Amino acid sequence: MEYSKFNEEEENRARFAERVLETYSPSGEESALASLLLNELDSRGLSPRIDRAGNVISEIGKGPRSLLLCPHIDTVPGILSVKREGNLLYGRGACDAKGALLSMLFAFEDLAEEYRKNQLNLLSSRVVFAGVVEEERESVGLSQLITDGLKANAAIFGEPCGSSKVAIGYRGHVPISFEIRTKEGHASAPWNATNAAEVAFTLYENIRTKLTDSKEPESLESVSVAVTRIESGTAHNVIPGLSKMSLDIRLPLGTSSNNIIPEIGQIIAEMERKEMCTITSNLARPTEPYRVRLDSKIVRAINRSILKLGFEKPSFIVKSGTGDMNTYAQAFGVDALTYGPGDTKLSHTSDEFVDLTEVFNCTKVLVRTAEEFFRLES
Repeated sequence: MEYSKFNEEEENRARFAERVLETYSPSGEESALASLLLNELDSRGLSPRIDRAGNVISEIGKGPRSLLLCPHIDTVPGILSVKREGNLLYGRGACDAKGALLSMLFAFEDLAEEYRKNQLNLLSSRVVFAGVVEEERESVGLSQLITDGLKANAAIFGEPCGSSKVAIGYRGHVPISFEIRTKEGHASAPWNATNAAEVAFTLYENIRTKLTDSKEPESLESVSVAVTRIESGTAHNVIPGLSKMSLDIRLPLGTSSNNIIPEIGQIIAEMERKEMCTITSNLARPTEPYRVRLDSKIVRAINRSILKLGFEKPSFIVKSGTGDMNTYAQAFGVDALTYGPGDTKLSHTSDEFVDLTEVFNCTKVLVRTAEEFFRLES
């Protein structure tokens, strides 16, 4: 494999990228990385701050037009060795989503430098960098931005897409868990007891059958239902009287959690009557599906930027997962998209890496996108 040669500034940034990867930051343990980012921004005179949730925030410019750059600084748990091979950087979070974090941080610094040199008119425009915490868990960081009213005219969220791919939509998310309780029995006479584990599996099957499209069950246009956790049983010869199960339900555009949740309630009620059991459900905060318009200013701005920089023609995708952009865009009624370096298939795997050349290319795209967006806004 041929590696790119970096100039002095890029090499300095590559070394900083290694430090970011070496700073372990699973959800709930982001303070060390937040301090590293705070010191980096402070060293450039950008007056960063850490808010109540632990988010790292910095702003440049002032005025009514604003753009939010919002990567997340947490990763899933699991320490991986950090190593650099040429322009490839390996380690936990390299793909999801410290590559995007670095692109957005560097873009923000470059925009600040343009502002200082009067190459970018931010007298009536504002760029906000917000590195948020706990995106991989309960999106505590994003919730704090919304609580604090940090509203921009448009937002770009940082996740792996590729330098010429832009995520314009994500599916919605309904995370739900269940406790099924029955009376225990002896395994030698299974017909004398209702098996809580079997009820759990039947509950999953009923929900999946009821909610998914039987014609296109593997389509992004269909609801998907996945078992993510199941536990039951106390001994090999005891019919379990308790089973715990978690389901991950994803919603396509046009389907609301307000429609799905009552259907699940009906399924539970029917099964309780039929199986003579008690089913308790616990619904975590749902996220509605979202898709930004292709003719929105922020999409037009990033499309122009990628083309003008001579990169591969951009493609606009809808992802199967769920992102912070859904919640932010719907909370404030603004346009948002997701962008960043990396191959999304490597997310949360032990093979995570990011190409630093792509990190720097995405940095250029983000700088140009901000410029284009403010031109369109004005």
